[in-house]
This record gives sequence, structure tokens and C-alpha cells, in this order.
Amino acid sequence: MKQFLLIIGALILSTSLMAQIQLRETTIDTATLITGLDIPWEIQWGPDDHIWTTERYGRISRINPETGIQHVILDISDQVFQEGESGLLGMVLHPDFDMHPYVFTAYTYMVSGNIKEKIVRYEYDNGQLADEFVLLDNIQGNTTHDGCRMIILPDQTLLFSTGDAQNQPAAQNLEHLSGKFLRLNLDGSIPDDNPFPDNPVYSFGHRNAQGLYLAPNGIIYSSEHGPSTDDELNIIEPGRNYGWPEVHGFCDLPDEITFCDENNVKEPLEAWTPTIATSDIVYYNHEAIPEWQGHILLTSLKNKRLYVMTLNEDGTEVVGEEQLFTNWWGRLRDICIGPSGEIYLATNGPSWSNTEPFTHSIVKLWNPDYVGIENTETDKAGGVKLFPNPATVSFHVEVVPQMIGRQMKIYSMEGKLMIDQTIDSLSTTVNTQKLSSGVFLFQVVSGQKTVYSEKLFINKE
Repeated sequence: MKQFLLIIGALILSTSLMAQIQLRETTIDTATLITGLDIPWEIQWGPDDHIWTTERYGRISRINPETGIQHVILDISDQVFQEGESGLLGMVLHPDFDMHPYVFTAYTYMVSGNIKEKIVRYEYDNGQLADEFVLLDNIQGNTTHDGCRMIILPDQTLLFSTGDAQNQPAAQNLEHLSGKFLRLNLDGSIPDDNPFPDNPVYSFGHRNAQGLYLAPNGIIYSSEHGPSTDDELNIIEPGRNYGWPEVHGFCDLPDEITFCDENNVKEPLEAWTPTIATSDIVYYNHEAIPEWQGHILLTSLKNKRLYVMTLNEDGTEVVGEEQLFTNWWGRLRDICIGPSGEIYLATNGPSWSNTEPFTHSIVKLWNPDYVGIENTETDKAGGVKLFPNPATVSFHVEVVPQMIGRQMKIYSMEGKLMIDQTIDSLSTTVNTQKLSSGVFLFQVVSGQKTVYSEKLFINKE
């Protein structure tokens, strides 16, 4: 009976409309998907059309985005040390999950009275994660400043942040793993083309980077916590020094200018003083909310709001900023995007000292007028034929004459636009060179309306 009530409660929460906001032309609905979580630190859209999440005390789950029902697939709370900001942190799924069902994550642990951090890999099988494989351990940890966000780059390497673990000089020491972005092969070995030979360090001089995203333009964006001043939005480049602790934000003080000139310091795109406690970021590249397409969305903890960052054409400069949802849900820890452009936010309580367990939520934002994959007709007799599916090196698209001139778009399941081209003939062959093995969303679009959607499967093995 108790389990039945929990399921009914999740269903009610998942459909309970909270409030709306109006952008220039788009209405945004919001609702709570699930509550009762214990500090959801990472949320990602999975290849199974579920939201995968870490909870900081040591649990990984899959959450059904339609019902809010949670399926726990790993509980290592007996191994994780969690106090303050430490615990089970970042996570990323292998981009070719069907062939390599691996989940990479980071957590802090205690050994001989010292807090350490490790990067590990699990294998997903039969609804559970198992077989922990350690890629890197013995990273200095702390109750604060542990990082750790992670992504897998197109070359199949793992990039992740480490905080300075309250050891500020370590951020400038290339022999120390703290205060860095580190890059490893997916088996834990060091890539041959890392900027410092036989060293996992990719960039250094970081205080505590908790946002990381690879945009379609190939730029790696990161958000980083400053001290009482100068939270930062950065572009991460290999081998570059980001200044901490000698430089806070821009190189604009005499001592900072000297240090920057002598140490090839990369300045941020943006810095916030007083700090806003920047958390995770995504590059929103979906037409569901056109006002935000091509913008960086940044969650904040201290100001409890979502920042919409407008970039210049080449993505190397912030030219505008909008702040939304202030104090709607408390501290916003993480963000992810679903395949139809819907946005999910992980909440983290009203204040830093809020440690009451199982009080945090995931909320959903979406454009109710957008016709996405869930409510689009996919009848193959409706004017579009895609074959073969699954595809290998290429696939063919055949359309009726009425489809000529419309846009053909292919998105990753994280909402990243991979291919965008005009349909200019009745039969088109599409090369899959830009696509890795995995699941994608194929769409035909007319203006702001999606007229055809189909899941596209790529298998290059």
C-alpha cells in the first residue's frame, strides 16, 4: 500500500503545474517532476529517455520524466564520504551507451583520516550499476572545493574538474591534481596529446569549477566559483593557466596584470562581483524555446536563479544577460535538456547550510506550444521515409514534393544539434561522419513547427 501511494504521489507531482512565465513570444510552463531527493548533484538525459541523477550522499538513479518515478541503480552511501560540499558528484554516460554501457562518476571517500576523491566507471546491466573500475584516485579532497563536473569529448577522452580542496597554491602546481581540469582516456590512461607529457592536467589555476559543457561550436565552456568576488564563465583551452589564486576574475589589478603577462593566463568571458555561486551550465541549442536558442543557461546557488547568457556570433564574448526564476525553487544545482527542448533543474534547498535530507527536487520547464517528439505524428507514410534505420556510414531520406525547402535536423538525445540542412531534392543521402554510434532525433521542420520526427539509430561497429 505504501509503495502504491508513493507511485500515485509521483504521478501527481509530475503533472502539477506550478507557474508560467512569458518570454517575448514563448510561454514557459513549470512543474515539479519529483521531490524527496537528497541533494541531486548531477542530472543528465539518458539514452533510455530517462533522467539519470546522482545524489550527493551516494546514490545514482534513473527517473522517468513522464511519471517522476525513481529507480535506484546504485547505492554506495557506505563508501562515499559526504559532508559540506563533498560526496557523490559529477557523472557522464558513454556516448555510445548501447555498445559500451558505462557510467563515469566522481566521489569523495575517507582513507586514514584524509578526504580523497576518485574517478570511477561502472557498467550498467540488468537495471543496475556494478563492477567499479577506478580510473584515478588519491586526488586531494575536502569538505568544500572538490569540483567535479565531467564530459566525454568527441575523441573519446574524459574531461573533468577538480577543486583546489582549500589548498590554494596547489592550483598552480602541475604535479598536484587539485585546482585543475584533468583529461584521461576512458580506461584511465593519459592521452598522448595532453598538453603536459605523461600528466593528466589539461588546464590549471582553477578554484572550483562546477559547470562544464561542450557546445556545438566546439568550444568548452565552464563556470567557476570565485571567493567573495569574481565568479567566472570561462572557455577551457589545453595548457592554459586560469590564474587562481593569483588572479581573481579579469587581469585588472597591477599584480594580476604582471602575473597574467608572465603566465599566459586565460581571462574569463564574464565575472560576477559579488559572487552568484555559479553552478552547472548548458548550451541551449533547441528551437522549442527560440529566445534561448544559441544561449548559455547557467544555474546559480546564491542568487537562486537561472541566467541566460547571450554570446556573440563566434561564441567568444558575452554580449547580454537575463536573470529568471529568482527564488522560485531555492538554490539551483544542475540543469539538463530533454530531446524536445524541455529543461530540467535540480534544486538544492534554500541555503548552503540546508542539510535536511530528502527535501530537494527536480523541476521541469517547457514550451507547451512546441510540437516535439512526444506529440508528433511519425507515420512513415506521412511524406518522409528514412532508411536504413539503424544506419552505419550513411542513410537515405525520401520525401514528397511538399517537403522540399523544409529543414532536416538531427539532434543528439542531449539536445545538441548535429546536422541542419535544407531538403532540396526528393531523395537525399546523409553521411554519418558527424555522428557517433548511438541514438539521435531526426526531425523535419517547417518554420517553428516540427512536421516529422523519428528516432535515428547509428551503429558503426
